[in-house]
Amino acid sequence: MKFRPWGALEWTLSLSPKKNWFFLGALGTEQRSIASWKLLRECGVISAELFAEIYDVFSDKYYHRNAAALKERKDEFAKLGGNYSSIFNFDLMSELFQINGIANKALQSKSVVLDITSFPKRFFFPILRALAKSPTISNLLITYTSPAAYAEDAPLYEDIESWKTLPGFGGGDSKADFWVVSVGFLVESLRRYVGDNPQDKMKLLIPFPAPLAALRRTWQSVADLEQGHEDDRFDKYRVDTLDISAAFDRITSIAGMPERALAFAPFGPKPTSAAMCLYAMQRDSSVHYSQPTVYHPDYSKGIKNNSLESAVSAYWIKHDGEFLYAI
Repeated sequence: MKFRPWGALEWTLSLSPKKNWFFLGALGTEQRSIASWKLLRECGVISAELFAEIYDVFSDKYYHRNAAALKERKDEFAKLGGNYSSIFNFDLMSELFQINGIANKALQSKSVVLDITSFPKRFFFPILRALAKSPTISNLLITYTSPAAYAEDAPLYEDIESWKTLPGFGGGDSKADFWVVSVGFLVESLRRYVGDNPQDKMKLLIPFPAPLAALRRTWQSVADLEQGHEDDRFDKYRVDTLDISAAFDRITSIAGMPERALAFAPFGPKPTSAAMCLYAMQRDSSVHYSQPTVYHPDYSKGIKNNSLESAVSAYWIKHDGEFLYAI
């Protein structure tokens, strides 16, 4: 097992000499969407920044609430010293070349922070791959901010797209030996796939420890997946909600020796999804997802413990040119 440092942001930064960082994140309705940027700014280490403002598919139901929440977040961003010129607009269903264009703006920097907190998975998977593979980027950090809670008064998302591969992660022609599934709140399309493909084996990564509300939803998702199927189709593994390194090691152990082909379904926490991305990009594995097109304006509320220091986690992905997640 390889040592891949991660933890509180300021501690993680302290493990290496001070650097000037290019910050790349997504500005959204959630309070936590600018938490990592805010803390890094307080540390005085951001040299340049770029935010993607990503618009859901139009929905009468949430349009005005989303617009108000986005304005509030942008006003907060400006009040803290952010520049509106660093915010670029994108549609949620943008094409791959448009998503790669975000990453390209960071490729001339030596040190980059990618904040995945509010990036949809169809965005941060290709962005993370581009940054991790770039020979010009010597230092790469991922940051992620934990919320205080998730909305409980309504579904977290609606109008879900059909089961598709994520942009740029179609995989090769060979069939996977196992599916590695990060279990979260969204499993309807996965359940249909499980029913239509009874021969496929599923390795379920279950986030634990996790907040109680999220834990209840997760185990309900597991129960929904297993209902009506043989028990031997599903193997369950607990993975710390925040630990990218442990999730990556679990994935490599599932692949085994000799290595078997894997396919991925990242329906769970963003850090586990990042581990899937870091593996899939090295093995040309397919990554499948059903993209919600409308998100609840209060998808999450607040930040964990109302404290930037404890809510923001940081992960070294590359350090001084070394890719710490090489297989």
